[in-house]
Amino acid sequence: MLIAALGMNHRSAPVEVREKVAFAPCAGRNFLRRLKDDGVAAEAVLISTCNRTELYAVVEDEGARGRLLDAIAGERAVNREVLEQGTYWFTDAAAVGHLYRVASSLDSMVVGESQILGQVRDAYRVATEEQATGQLLNRLFHTSLRVGKLVRSETGIGDSSLSVPHVAVKLAEEVFGSLSGRRALVLGAGEMSELVIKHLRSRGVREVRIANRTAERARLLADRVGGRAVGFDALASELAEVDVVVSSTGAGDWVVDHDTVAGVLARRGTPLFFMDIAVPRDVDPAVQNLDGAYVYDIDDLRSVVDHNTEGREEAARQGEALIGPAVFEYMGWLSSRHVVPLIQELRDGAEEIRRHETSRTLKRLDLSPEEAAAVERMSHSLVNKMLHGPISELKALAEAGAPLESAEVRRHLLGIRGMKVELPRSRDLEAP
Repeated sequence: MLIAALGMNHRSAPVEVREKVAFAPCAGRNFLRRLKDDGVAAEAVLISTCNRTELYAVVEDEGARGRLLDAIAGERAVNREVLEQGTYWFTDAAAVGHLYRVASSLDSMVVGESQILGQVRDAYRVATEEQATGQLLNRLFHTSLRVGKLVRSETGIGDSSLSVPHVAVKLAEEVFGSLSGRRALVLGAGEMSELVIKHLRSRGVREVRIANRTAERARLLADRVGGRAVGFDALASELAEVDVVVSSTGAGDWVVDHDTVAGVLARRGTPLFFMDIAVPRDVDPAVQNLDGAYVYDIDDLRSVVDHNTEGREEAARQGEALIGPAVFEYMGWLSSRHVVPLIQELRDGAEEIRRHETSRTLKRLDLSPEEAAAVERMSHSLVNKMLHGPISELKALAEAGAPLESAEVRRHLLGIRGMKVELPRSRDLEAP
């Protein structure tokens, strides 16, 4: 079995491709169930954010890459060739290391951003709720969350407040020169929208209007951040009265279309700035062709990101230094899993001998209950001490890749390399 990661991110594909394979939460749940039901993966976790769609899976062999690509292509109605060109594939240590870098924000477009750790946690929670994980991915994702927290706390990589919403607002400020006194419309009422509003407020935006398809969510967000909820169906009239539009709805189709914006621009004499950080995108790219409309999507944030992440190289190097040992530890555990039955077999055999010999000895002695219990404890202690060395050796051999499955190797190892401790046979336990 392999631990595998199949993914597409901001480095491997542009937003117009990434949005084709982005999963809404409900679609992701259905997809995980089908992967297991169809036998494509034994375990699976799906991470889908504005900058990445990644599938972590336990699969039989390298041939699973093609089967997973087929599954995604069918699920998202995407041409298989598009996926081939834009995806990466890692297995075992490379897959483990990649997830640890993702959780640590070292693989993020905005290195050090804080949202990704919560997104990894949420993706894992969804997979467990769908019963799509097992022993391998459970341990992998638990350790990834621990590593992500460790990197952030030990390196200071997340000390500044950089995030996708922060960078989006920074870009808007660079376009206008200043956002002080401006009016903004935020489309969407999720976590990203709330962060956007906080950054807009910190830059002096005078008024923030919030529109969401679920009006109650817009109202609740407005109450928390001091904005004003407006009707989602009155988009044209709202666009006519604001300077900046930041969109992050996850709607899956165009929220702002060409004709609506064209009509708005015909009635106003000032430009309209759109910052679309949704994937799939919310703003029809054709809007960019209109005079007076300026549309920036999430891939346009790169110049601002590059300018604002200077000085983080050392923290990133420190993070990599923490990830390496964590990958080694996980792979050591993974490689030794197959020796667990052998160790259990050894323990069971030793315990059978201990019970037989202790029982035979106690029958010959006239001991009080307390004295008999002391003999039992001593026998347990002796067995544990005798097995500690051999079991440690078994684990070390397993981690080194020793072939422990063959009958000859098992007989040799269960003989404990000269200690002559052998599994009992029924006739050996018969009283003389």
